[in-house]
Amino acid sequence: MNIFKTAWRAIDIALAMSGLRLDAGRFLFVWLPLLGASVWLAYRAEQSGCLVEHAFASWAFYYLGISLILGTRIKRVMLRALGEANATRVYDMICGLMFFNIGCGVGAAALHAPGFLEPWLTEQGFDPSAFPFLKWGLIGLLAVAGFGIKIWSTWIVGIDTYYFRDLFLEQAHGEFTAKGPYKWLANPMYGVGNLHMYCFVLLTGSAFGLWFALGCHVSIYAFYFIVEKPFIRRTYGTG
Repeated sequence: MNIFKTAWRAIDIALAMSGLRLDAGRFLFVWLPLLGASVWLAYRAEQSGCLVEHAFASWAFYYLGISLILGTRIKRVMLRALGEANATRVYDMICGLMFFNIGCGVGAAALHAPGFLEPWLTEQGFDPSAFPFLKWGLIGLLAVAGFGIKIWSTWIVGIDTYYFRDLFLEQAHGEFTAKGPYKWLANPMYGVGNLHMYCFVLLTGSAFGLWFALGCHVSIYAFYFIVEKPFIRRTYGTG
């Protein structure tokens, strides 16, 4: 029975990380269609040749959006207008859509102008015959390391913390923990935990996709230092 509980919790965490919280209750009736609309937008962007525009829109929606909600008085306005319970559910839904759309944006960026990396590496003197082994080996390593560390970190701190629920409510959720990957890594979710973003780039070989993924990696650290870290110091007494 414990195996099934563990497996279900892993599925629940993986879905939440991808953008869907199964504990959303009646908000799922709105959340699920909005996720479907996000898929449709990504498809339309690919069909109409607007991959770059879609990627940048996804970047703005997530990194600028989450910074505005959590770094300004917007969250307090939501809490006053909707009440804590409804405001939290609405925020969770917006946050989940941000997670899902930035994933779509990384994928869209990787699909723009594919096939650049292997010819470029050949020009630098790398053996083309080794590319398939190196590519798939690196994809496997980044996928396991990135997604594995991120789901492990979320397992330790909880889905609410993954959704920045403490920042939204401006209150602590438990105590700062140094368990699991937090024993060895200062910020496992944002560092190693984002390595799987580069798998899309390795699959397509897009130079723009690579720079976009790097930009996303830098952007989440910018959010951390500007918005999240000051809150952690004030609330948990540690950075």
